[in-house]
Amino acid sequence: MRIFLHVQKQLCHFHKIIWLFSTVILFSFQASGQEIKGRVTGQNDKLPISGATIKVKGTKAGTITDHKGEFALTLPAGSDSISVNFIGYLPRVLSARGNKNLQITLQEDSKTLSDVVVTGVAEGTSRKKLGFALTKISTDQINTVPGTDAAQSLRGKVAGIQISQSAGNGDATVYLRGAKSVSGNIAPLLVIDGFVTALSLSDLNPQDIESIEIVKGAAASALYGTRGEGGIIQVLTKKGRGMGKVNIVIDNELGLSNVQNVPPTSKFHHFKVNPDGSFVLNGSARTLDVKENGFSLNLHPYQNTYNNVDNMLNNNPYFTNYVSVSTSGEKYNLYASFQNQYKGGVAEPVGADKRQTALFNFGYKPVKNLEFDLTLQYFNTVKPSASITSSGSGSLLYATSLYEPFINLQEKDATGKYAFKPYGFDIQNFNVNNPFYQLSYREYANNTDNLLAGLKVRYKISDKLSAEVYGSIQNEYYNQSDYYPIGYQTISADITRNNGYYGELNRKINSKNGQAQLNYNNSIGDLDFGATLKTVYEENRETSLSASGYNLSAPVKSLEAAAADTRDIKSTWEQTVNYGYFLNLKAGWKEKFFLDVLGRLDNSSRFGADVGTAFFPRVSAAYRLTQDVNLGKLNELKFRVAYGKAGSLPPFGAKESLVSLTSSGGVSYKQRENTDLKRAITSELEFGIDAQLFNKINVQANYAFSNSKNDFILVPPFAPTTGSAKIYSNLGAVKSNSLELEVNGNLITNSKFTWNSGITFSRIRSTITSLGGIPEFTDGDFRKAEGVSPFAFYGYSILTNLSQLETNNNNVVTNAAGGTHPLSDFTVNKLGFVVLKSQMGTGAETPLLYENAATGNSKVIGDAQPDFVIGFSNTFNLGPFSLYTVLDWKQGGQKYNETQQYLTYQYRSPFSDQAAEAGLPLAFTTGVFNAQQTTDYWLRKSSYVSLREISLSYKIPLKSLGIHKALSGARFSLVGRNLYTWTSFTGVTPEGDQDFYDYPAYRIYSAKLTLNF
Repeated sequence: MRIFLHVQKQLCHFHKIIWLFSTVILFSFQASGQEIKGRVTGQNDKLPISGATIKVKGTKAGTITDHKGEFALTLPAGSDSISVNFIGYLPRVLSARGNKNLQITLQEDSKTLSDVVVTGVAEGTSRKKLGFALTKISTDQINTVPGTDAAQSLRGKVAGIQISQSAGNGDATVYLRGAKSVSGNIAPLLVIDGFVTALSLSDLNPQDIESIEIVKGAAASALYGTRGEGGIIQVLTKKGRGMGKVNIVIDNELGLSNVQNVPPTSKFHHFKVNPDGSFVLNGSARTLDVKENGFSLNLHPYQNTYNNVDNMLNNNPYFTNYVSVSTSGEKYNLYASFQNQYKGGVAEPVGADKRQTALFNFGYKPVKNLEFDLTLQYFNTVKPSASITSSGSGSLLYATSLYEPFINLQEKDATGKYAFKPYGFDIQNFNVNNPFYQLSYREYANNTDNLLAGLKVRYKISDKLSAEVYGSIQNEYYNQSDYYPIGYQTISADITRNNGYYGELNRKINSKNGQAQLNYNNSIGDLDFGATLKTVYEENRETSLSASGYNLSAPVKSLEAAAADTRDIKSTWEQTVNYGYFLNLKAGWKEKFFLDVLGRLDNSSRFGADVGTAFFPRVSAAYRLTQDVNLGKLNELKFRVAYGKAGSLPPFGAKESLVSLTSSGGVSYKQRENTDLKRAITSELEFGIDAQLFNKINVQANYAFSNSKNDFILVPPFAPTTGSAKIYSNLGAVKSNSLELEVNGNLITNSKFTWNSGITFSRIRSTITSLGGIPEFTDGDFRKAEGVSPFAFYGYSILTNLSQLETNNNNVVTNAAGGTHPLSDFTVNKLGFVVLKSQMGTGAETPLLYENAATGNSKVIGDAQPDFVIGFSNTFNLGPFSLYTVLDWKQGGQKYNETQQYLTYQYRSPFSDQAAEAGLPLAFTTGVFNAQQTTDYWLRKSSYVSLREISLSYKIPLKSLGIHKALSGARFSLVGRNLYTWTSFTGVTPEGDQDFYDYPAYRIYSAKLTLNF
């Protein structure tokens, strides 16, 4: 720390000396001119811009702004205009004569077509020259409300993106432009500062991000070859700024987190009660309170209830601490940061989820034509909640919502610890452990360390020729331990836990990325052209070791304490090496016609020698109509078209997945090389326009059509006597259509009020077009068949309308009740179910299911694909106040609500109450439950509108408080994340495609103070 303070002090002294020296020199040459002063600030955030260059037009006179954004300059005699420039902002030229105190605002350049982008192109390229779609998210859109992870920062801001976080504490999944596989979506490739990585967006600290560039389809991602089929997301981290001055940002945020929504449960029971409302017991057993008709049930409210869900999932602390230091000079730039994030435990016995990140970026230019960029990035994640918030029967929500509310799961025993069996356990007789007891005794820990180190070297050989070399190493270390002490109790005897258990998992992932390229650029008259030749090397190696054992001989966390015959040790190893070579040719004429042609050759160790090499082409073209035609307020209009191919890799070991059958006392098999396995390939044709209206509103519209072929399908296996076969073949094909619209810009801009707004729209449809001749099959809840969506639900259908009944020539219903009843025998009951008239109002009344003797009783019953997705973002600035909001709207699509389905089986859902109130027998409720099989009644619309981000900020008046000399800026904000979701879906969350006691979505309320020094 002393060294850092000393360096900072010396840099400040150095800056003062340089500033004083330049002022003296300028004064000696310009004493006869007029002295002017001024201040430069950003138009959007109103913060001072340090290091902006001020030059007098037509002279060599100039200066730079200090840490307050202020400058002083003598205007030579006869000079009138000055220019103001700073990286990332539009330059300004203005008259200075007669203005002794200039207030200059610069408009950010991050939302214009002239942005330089680096994703999907061989070298940095202006957006106006692009022939394909690319979305760029600026630092303002990311850091106004920094997401808990970087994936959340993309919500509502990118058309054609699908973000889903079905479990509140889990990482959000991100997909682009629909399904590329019969299995569904393919995750995009994550690139960080030009380096291909094995990291995820959830690892990153959004406050370190300068911008995010998203390339959505194969028409643009062909440059990434075998890894590009799912699209590309590139994160560009912050670099040093502030010429000659050290800039320090300290940001602290403090608040609380809780869950946004939990599924509704029943407030009633159907057992006999005493006059005081307590249960009538026979021993510990209850008796159903049956009405006089012998099948309907009386409902009674619970007495002395406890809200176990709220008690478990209550308010918890949330905070982040962030500090960054940045500076730059003529030959260097430096940025360093550290963040600590703390997200309180989901339950009192569980520790907090924590994340720590550190970033060091250093750029150096020792001579005019040579540049170095070094990046060191570290990420550490500790997530104890991962042990208890998984979905299904082991989750927190499963136990706390299914136990009846007369049971207090927080009851303590004589020792002050949570009771193993609180009062009422034996009455309900529900064979599930008390989660409070479990969490207070079980000890679970995990830790993930990630380190990314990268170096870029760029050398300008001549005005036309340059060379670049990139290299990076990323290491991930994951450690997990799980400990159950001796004497741990379970409702049913468990020999693997009751006498102690200990398990460990250690995993290491090592990724290497090397790139070298040669760039040539030239101009002849109005023609600009260039070429890039590049080679890429990628290596990924993963090893893991897991060990566990039970029957511990001592209360210690050690595998040695486990009985030798219970120990289980496993290890895995896999390595993939990819090589890529590509040539990119580009040309532009008169800044209005642009052509880009690219071809990439790939080799990968995931394939046999016969198909080791693949070719990925791309051709894109663009025409700027407004360079030829004056369209008035439509000051920019560009048409573009692009075609390209990108691929993906099969699972590791798939190339050895063919089998040979042998017979020796039975049927068995042996693995052999699958030499015919090819890459899965997506071909995409994309049309689009880029436009700008009134010099401030940007529009991007895209239509993309893709064909994905050679998809890897795990062939439905045969059943040998010994072993099981996994055979991958290139059988699947999928087509997708994407319609996208993005509009954003400054709608109102004046000295008192500004309004920046953005809207995104997307509609995506995917269909399976081929299974390569194999029979259609079911994968989980989804049907894989030609002509249907990859997200088509498959299961049983409960009839709820007479129009669903099919009849033959004799008016006999053929698809319900065994196919023996005429149409007149059917009716619809009080709850809207088709039933037999003869059974209605009796103990035999039961819901009727769709039947088909020829094809079976299951069919396609729904689709998870939404009709459309819309995002809204708005920023309002009024004086020192700023309001920022993001809304996310998904319309249509379905989700399987297995949570409510299983609650119904235990008579704990609102439907159970509705059925009892309607006088229906218990058997009717059980029939709707349908043995927990996938059933259309439990497929519910998953439309929603969600308030994702909101921030109300106040720019603190430093001068009025007398602290402007110590601070260059200060801002106080009230922040909300994922605050509320409007939806009719009654499960945990409408996100995702299946709901089975997932952990609910977090929402966070906080206050944030940002200080700039």
